[in-house]
Amino acid sequence: MRVVVSIFWMVAATAWALEENNFFDEHFPPLQPNCTQSLTDLLLLRQEVLLKELKQAEQVSAGVLREIADILTDKKNSFTSGEVSCPGNFRKCGDTCLYLALDTGVSWEAARVFCQGLGGDLAVFRDANEFAEALKYVKSSVAVKGTPVWVGGTDRIEEGEWRWVSGEDMPRGTPFWGDYNYVREPAEGTSGNCAALYGPDGFLIHDGVCQNPYKPLCEIKLINN
Repeated sequence: MRVVVSIFWMVAATAWALEENNFFDEHFPPLQPNCTQSLTDLLLLRQEVLLKELKQAEQVSAGVLREIADILTDKKNSFTSGEVSCPGNFRKCGDTCLYLALDTGVSWEAARVFCQGLGGDLAVFRDANEFAEALKYVKSSVAVKGTPVWVGGTDRIEEGEWRWVSGEDMPRGTPFWGDYNYVREPAEGTSGNCAALYGPDGFLIHDGVCQNPYKPLCEIKLINN
């Protein structure tokens, strides 16, 4: 009886093993011969996509470089042709760029700092033509004709010796300086050491107290190469 039972369990174990093998083969088939080829195709496709992306990136970079080259060419042409534009809010007046900061009321020294922060300085006038251009711009800009405007002249270093901030001597008399109560400017003596365009006198130059809060007239000189 024990021998029969043992033989029965051996047959049953063999049958179970065969069924287990069929189950494994059904759900986990053996590696097919073309798997290596599929992996190779996938790698080749990946390389092709990467090459395409690199080509597109190269085209974009080339386009950016062309744009930069065009900008530099335009700048070169503008310099060589003498057509130089003024930056920001500055307006071209003759051979210079001017900006009247109507929203700013500061002392003369603070006005200089303000203009220097914009890349320039307080305006100076070397001849009557420059002065006339500046007056035309100022008069067309201010709403209140009595508005005083700081320019880049002072005699703070030596009383009575008026110089532009550029170091040059300021011109005296007509058509630059105005008069106050029939007295030719500058007439404030030691109390007025900074130059301003005085609105009530047609924006001619007067000497004013340097701490007064006037509007800065900033200037950037045009440079033609």
